[in-house]
Amino acid sequence: MPLLILLGLALILFGAFLLLTAVEAKYGRVGGTVRSRMDRHVARAAFIAGHIDWGGFVKHVVQTSAERIAHDTAHTVLQATRAVERLLTQAVRSLRERRLGIAVPAASRQRVSLRETLRGFRKSFTERPKKEGLK
Repeated sequence: MPLLILLGLALILFGAFLLLTAVEAKYGRVGGTVRSRMDRHVARAAFIAGHIDWGGFVKHVVQTSAERIAHDTAHTVLQATRAVERLLTQAVRSLRERRLGIAVPAASRQRVSLRETLRGFRKSFTERPKKEGLK
């Protein structure tokens, strides 16, 4: 049955083509300006498609897409790692407060820049009391 439907559709389209050809032979081109404009667009598209380096284009698209996917994946993993790090830091802080009874001041919970942290480490090393006998 589907074969008969396709065959009938093909015959109808072929008949319409023959009818259109006969009408155009008698009266001239039907829809001349619209068809001419469409012919120009199709010719331009065919010219462009024929002169594109499809291999290079596909290679560029695949490479760019792979780089973008890798970047987005790395960024997502980094964000997840930082979120887990924050959760673990809060858990350790609360355990220390409960176990040792040490209340961590709110000021120390604020973010400190890398420069300030390094300055604090440097001071702690330089201000240590020297052992006797070492000069």
